[in-house]
Amino acid sequence: MKRWQIYRGVEDPISGTFNLAEEITERSERIIFLSRFALYFVWFSIILYILLALTFLTQGNFFMLLIFLSLIVTGIITAQLLKSLRKFLSASTFRYSAIKAMREGPPAYSIPKGKNKSERFLEYLKENNKTFRRMLKYRPEVLRKDAYSVGRKGKRYHFDAFIQKKPSIIYKLFKLGYPGYSIYIREYKKSPTMEELKIIVRELDDITANGKAYPHRVIMITKGGANYSGIDDDVYDKLTEGKIWLKGHKEKRINLQLVVELSNGYYEFIPFVPELPGVLP
Repeated sequence: MKRWQIYRGVEDPISGTFNLAEEITERSERIIFLSRFALYFVWFSIILYILLALTFLTQGNFFMLLIFLSLIVTGIITAQLLKSLRKFLSASTFRYSAIKAMREGPPAYSIPKGKNKSERFLEYLKENNKTFRRMLKYRPEVLRKDAYSVGRKGKRYHFDAFIQKKPSIIYKLFKLGYPGYSIYIREYKKSPTMEELKIIVRELDDITANGKAYPHRVIMITKGGANYSGIDDDVYDKLTEGKIWLKGHKEKRINLQLVVELSNGYYEFIPFVPELPGVLP
């Protein structure tokens, strides 16, 4: 079908755009699923070509050896292209899931009941993230409250709540398999400053260097009084520009979020991090 033959008419441009994106995303998920088997087939073929190349090498048949060496190189290039395609499609579907969550979610999130700020935010996560709620239901021991996490040289850092699930040995060695999971919550009496932002990043860097999982999400939570008028502009810019990472991990940005309990009973998120189905916070 040519491009001009594709039907493009929509009644409502905004909702139509979302519907078209959702249709493409559903197809992308199927392509990701099928590309996994294609990747397995390519790697199986590469192994087979290597065995055949070794056989022809022992027989002294250099013509066939060159043919299979070229097939091995082609197979490796194909596998890398398939890997890049899967990575691109996964990122696209993940981003659309975030857009969809924001589109279908409520305009504001009320503050649940709890004895302190971290308890209330944990309740918010359980209410809005089924995966998180299920994890705490079956493995409540992973959640630690008012506890310390240890850095590389034994230094202890206090958090009001955190979860640390260690990465697998295979991931530590080859960056394959289960990468682990961690989330940290710290309460502040007033809006954190730029220096406090740098301090928590340094602490997380030391904790991660001690073999803990890379932080998936870090919540700095405070309470906005009746005269609350926002946070410092530099802190706001740093949180929203999406350029916070640990040393040597520029490709992995941290979801560092400031959560403010407003006097009207609702949360203010800087930045807003949507809760996605099937994904831990």
